[in-house]
Amino acid sequence: MANVNFLSKPVWKNFSNLKLCSLSINKKELGEICAKVSHQKDDYYLTTLSAKSGAILGTDSFGMYPEEKRMFDFDITTNFPFRGKFRIGELMRLVSIMEMFENHLDSMGLYSRETAINFHAKYGFRPDIKKFMHMDLTLDTISQDTRYEELAQKAKFLIGRVKLAETSAELRNLCRLTSKLADEYLQKIKVLKSEEQKLFPFKIGFDMKLNKDDIVYDKDRFNDLFRIHGIDYKI
Repeated sequence: MANVNFLSKPVWKNFSNLKLCSLSINKKELGEICAKVSHQKDDYYLTTLSAKSGAILGTDSFGMYPEEKRMFDFDITTNFPFRGKFRIGELMRLVSIMEMFENHLDSMGLYSRETAINFHAKYGFRPDIKKFMHMDLTLDTISQDTRYEELAQKAKFLIGRVKLAETSAELRNLCRLTSKLADEYLQKIKVLKSEEQKLFPFKIGFDMKLNKDDIVYDKDRFNDLFRIHGIDYKI
C-alpha cells in the first residue's frame, strides 16, 4: 500500500445535537474527492462520496438514534464504474465509524445481503441473526463446508436442535447460538482468497452488528486504514 504524505482532518457540522462529517481527500487515481454527511429527514442521513467533476462515487444511507446510542446502516453502494477498484466502500465505512464515535453511539447494525457478508465481516461486523429462516439457511451453509469439520458438526447439531424446538423462545436462543457459530465461521473464511470464500456461499443474508468495543480492541488496524485513505483521525 502506498504511503500517504498528507492527511486531511474531518470537518464537523453540528445538527440537532449530532455531528455530521465533511471531508476532502486526494486519491492518486481519482484526484480530489469529497465525503459529506447530510441530514435527509427524521433520523435518516446520507453520506455522499463525490469526485471534483461532480461524479457520484458512492452513497451510504443510515439512521442515527442517539437516545438508543445506536445507528443502523440501510444501504452502502459504490457506483458501478468505481466498484472493486478504489476502495470506495471501505472509505464510506470509515466515515460511518467516525460518525459512531463522534456521536457517542455504541453500535451500528445492518442487514447484509448474502454477497456482502464477508465485506462487512472484514470491518468487524458480527452476525446478529434474528429471523428463523436466516438461521436455517446459515446453518445449512456451514454444515456443508467440509474444510472446517468441527464447525460443520456444530452446525448439524444445531440443525437437530432447531427441529426439536417447540417454542419461539427456544428458537430465539438458537438464533443467538447460530450467530456465535457464524461468527466463528466468518473468522475462518475472511482470511481466505476471494474465490475460496465463495466455495460455500451463503444462501441468504442476515442481520449483523458492529460494536464500539470491538473497534477499540482493533483500533490499530482501523487507524492504519484512516491513514492509508489520507484521513487525520484516530480511534
